[in-house]
Amino acid sequence: MAAVDGSLTRWRAECDRLRERDAFTATGVLGAYRDILPADALRDATTSVYAEIAHCLGWLELDRALSTAEYQQLTADIGRWMTQDRTLSEVIETFGPPSLWIGGTNPYFPKTLAYTTADRDDDVICLHLWNAFANTTPEADFRGVHPEPVVLAVRHRPGPFPGAFSFTPEGLRRRPSADQRSPLRATVWIFHGYDARHASGVFDTRDAGLAWAAEHEVSGILAEYPYGGAYDVAVSEGRFTPSKGHHGTADHVAAFSPGLCHIHLTGGHPDR
Repeated sequence: MAAVDGSLTRWRAECDRLRERDAFTATGVLGAYRDILPADALRDATTSVYAEIAHCLGWLELDRALSTAEYQQLTADIGRWMTQDRTLSEVIETFGPPSLWIGGTNPYFPKTLAYTTADRDDDVICLHLWNAFANTTPEADFRGVHPEPVVLAVRHRPGPFPGAFSFTPEGLRRRPSADQRSPLRATVWIFHGYDARHASGVFDTRDAGLAWAAEHEVSGILAEYPYGGAYDVAVSEGRFTPSKGHHGTADHVAAFSPGLCHIHLTGGHPDR
């Protein structure tokens, strides 16, 4: 989308800002959220971060744009509102329909409700909800009393990602403990020339790779790789789900891309 819109430079700048805010780890935005939400609530939450970038760049079509007064009221009240456990119906009753609904309507699955105005400079306030199935009794489910999704956290503060959230009591109970959080996976940066058969450089950091590329004025791709097999790591971290017959075959695994950050270079400088 960024390439079609002629906004690659702005897109890369937004992604760099994610890293600066600790919102993008070695496993991407999903990795940053692993300290915040239960594992099965990560997908929609991760989507909300990229939706916010899309809003900033003018690509996001909102279902409902809040008025300036509505937005100011929401930002003023949300922290205090989160001090109690809340349900989906309470969110809609209090703040109205969201600007963007991420995830399905099935009450048994997580979802994220995002609120913002039509102004691209306004942040997107994201409420992360998780199903309450674990809290219901078999008798209640048999009678057709379906659980309501409950609010776990809201992302509403600027600045460093870990401090951007407020939690409900249920969100604090469900927040992954230290032993449940996935350790940060170390990565390396590998340079591969456009016409080369083999990679020609391995670096501990992106900056080290960029410095080397600039020194030698090389053209190619500087890409971030996790330790281990790229296919196995992507599957284990939920970044890739095998869905076709050839997925996981020898040829597919041998050609699998890591799916992390990569930079195209010409004459040692990033392409613009």
